[in-house]
Amino acid sequence: MKLNDLTPNSSQAGGTLTSAFYLQLLQHFVDTGSYEAALPYLEDALTAYLIETMADPVITAQVLSDEVSARVFLDTHIQFVALCLKKAQYRLQRTTAERHQIKKAEQWSLSKREAGWRALLAQIDEEYGEDGFERAFFEQELNMEEGGVADDGKWTYFLNEWERLLRARMESEKHRFVNERKTMEQRLLQTNLRAVPSYIQNHQIGNEDFYQTWALMGGRWNSLEFERLQQVARLQRKYPLLMEVVKTMGRKADPLGNKHIGTTSGRSETMEHASRSDINGITMGRNLNALLPTEWAHYLDAELEDVFLQKYVTGQLQTFEYQSNQLHATRSLHQRRARPQGPMIVCVDRSGSMMGEPEKVALSLLMRLTEWCQKTRRDCYLIGLAVRTLPVDVMEDRAALLCFFQQRATGGTDARCMMDQTFELINSHPRYRGADVLWITDFRIPLPPASYFAEMERLQQADTRFYGLQLGVAENHWTKYFDRIFQLNDIRMAVV
Repeated sequence: MKLNDLTPNSSQAGGTLTSAFYLQLLQHFVDTGSYEAALPYLEDALTAYLIETMADPVITAQVLSDEVSARVFLDTHIQFVALCLKKAQYRLQRTTAERHQIKKAEQWSLSKREAGWRALLAQIDEEYGEDGFERAFFEQELNMEEGGVADDGKWTYFLNEWERLLRARMESEKHRFVNERKTMEQRLLQTNLRAVPSYIQNHQIGNEDFYQTWALMGGRWNSLEFERLQQVARLQRKYPLLMEVVKTMGRKADPLGNKHIGTTSGRSETMEHASRSDINGITMGRNLNALLPTEWAHYLDAELEDVFLQKYVTGQLQTFEYQSNQLHATRSLHQRRARPQGPMIVCVDRSGSMMGEPEKVALSLLMRLTEWCQKTRRDCYLIGLAVRTLPVDVMEDRAALLCFFQQRATGGTDARCMMDQTFELINSHPRYRGADVLWITDFRIPLPPASYFAEMERLQQADTRFYGLQLGVAENHWTKYFDRIFQLNDIRMAVV
């Protein structure tokens, strides 16, 4: 995140900063140790609390030196941010009638103003008199024979003052809530930062395994709960098919981000008595004997191996250039379209038939996919299939992601709402066009009207791919509409 990207969004809670703002602030801190970009927003109670925590040199040193501590710091605070924003949303809902009254007063006719301004003035004074509302001033201004309530400027100023007092009270309540919770949250953070890294080190748990299990814990550490939830993450080893699904999702782009890839034919390369002392610079190619160390790191990382192979095939690996390296002229040069780096839309069945092991398998795969998306910075959207779908943007709303993990399978199996949200996402957001869509379900789902399959086919022709992971052996009427369906047969299904 760039510093100038840290900007507020007033679309939530009457001007309150959004969860995306706080996530960017926290992510930037764990990446760089810097929080200066947020200093202009110190009047916001939650921002002030976060900066107070970030200013602690002991916490900063631990977060910057240990990836596990960084994740613990991020998720512990994200949960508190989510709680504060829910409270702010609740306060906003409580003021709906009052805000509506302000809007209606803006449209009052002159006769309505003359008949109702005194009662309105008394109402505001009763509510905000102790908050600094100047009743005497407005009574004098609005009661003047010339101008008074007939003066649109004075009337607007009066209503703006009312709205300002309303917002100030909401902000005051936010300050009070943060201050009341601050000590408890600081204690929770200290406990997590002390206990988690120690446990992980003593039990020799890999970072990736920790990240997946920790995501299910809601920002509160409990070693017994961690050991129980680890069994969910380990299902990826019990069912290797899950990793095959992960590798299928998210098609690769040209590593340089170009829309087209340059390819050649008739190219040859020879190395004459090359030594490691005649390095002339860095170039692009596929010479494995001259790879930069960073490329070897990509090759050794199982999750980035596909990126390495794509760069090798297209001759885009970064290699050392030697003076003794002789290149013959290319006989022909042409371009082909690069396949888009795949955004993902993952639709998870949260219906009652998924209870038990199917739900755990779905969670395990979901944990792996979301961690992979965050590691490779790939767009990913989660949509739940149940009575009420809960879409989550993995890269923008980590609090909602953690909440998604903690929900349990309940509800029905009507796929129309889930499909509607998928279609709307792809059609209205350019970054999701050509996405890989994955359904994780037992496919005990009634077929929707034919119009839904017509839209699926249209999207498939536009390079969207539909994949499925079927849990169990139920009869599947959806197979012909998908590009590929993986099937996990050896699994205990719920009795419905």
